[in-house]
Amino acid sequence: MRHLLSTLCALLAALLAAAALAGGQIDQLLREEEPVREIAGDLPAQEPFGEAVVGLLAEELTGQDVDALPSGVRDAVSGVAGSLLQEDRTLQAWDETLQTTREGVDAELDRLFHEGGTGSPQDLDITLDLSPVAAAMTDPLRDGLDGILGWLPFLDESSFDALAPEVVVDLDALAEDGVDPYPWATAAEAARHWPMIAGAAVVLGALALLIGAGRGRWAALTLAGLVAVVAGIWMALTVASPDMTPHQPVPEAVAVLLDHVEGRFTDWAQPAWWVFSAAGGAAVVIGLLGVAATGARGRRSVGHDPLHRV
Repeated sequence: MRHLLSTLCALLAALLAAAALAGGQIDQLLREEEPVREIAGDLPAQEPFGEAVVGLLAEELTGQDVDALPSGVRDAVSGVAGSLLQEDRTLQAWDETLQTTREGVDAELDRLFHEGGTGSPQDLDITLDLSPVAAAMTDPLRDGLDGILGWLPFLDESSFDALAPEVVVDLDALAEDGVDPYPWATAAEAARHWPMIAGAAVVLGALALLIGAGRGRWAALTLAGLVAVVAGIWMALTVASPDMTPHQPVPEAVAVLLDHVEGRFTDWAQPAWWVFSAAGGAAVVIGLLGVAATGARGRRSVGHDPLHRV
């Protein structure tokens, strides 16, 4: 019985350790500024993204696609916009967009968890507000027009604000049809308690070692290590490296964003799971060595079940 309890505690400890690591990463993504900034903060420096943002602005300001503009105008606008995207105020505006989106996702998941939903992907309403970026990029133009024409008594300075349109992109198209987002909301809520989950894993791991005896203790450690290895590899190759291909047509800016975030998210999330797997592998090696050592000392013991040898 002691060996069985030791094994169960060790297996639960491994599973809870994996849950704690996943919860910690989810909690960081939703409730801390730095992970999102690390994943997507330098996106304005990517030329495809700049061109896509220019396209959105041109469409909002002119009512037509950027490709429909004369080539000379299009090249000039793209060149100016590219330099503006590198300015500090534009980068700060982009960071504001990222943090606002992160907070919005967290709030939507919290609302969905407490209020429930219909089981439809549309239950989770997520938007990417590029208005701060648009405002930062058009600030020089608006300031220049204000300086040149602002003295005219019949001209309302607020009319220049039309050059900073509201650009809000709906991200509902990212959800796969038929997928209920409520489990995501449940995971986000559970992630708040990841320190308690980690503490429970430590307690159960200690109990497994205290309750177990002889080869049973080391066998339990070996099994727990194997579970950790499998869980770590599975998480690293699936959840930590997701496929963010949209399931419906999306604006080019969103497509570029997703392509960039897909790689950066993997770079951010995956290493922790490789370390977790390595720790599980170390536990397997230690457990096997322990089984071998105790077996060598107990060869005269009786019993066909290795878990009952002492």
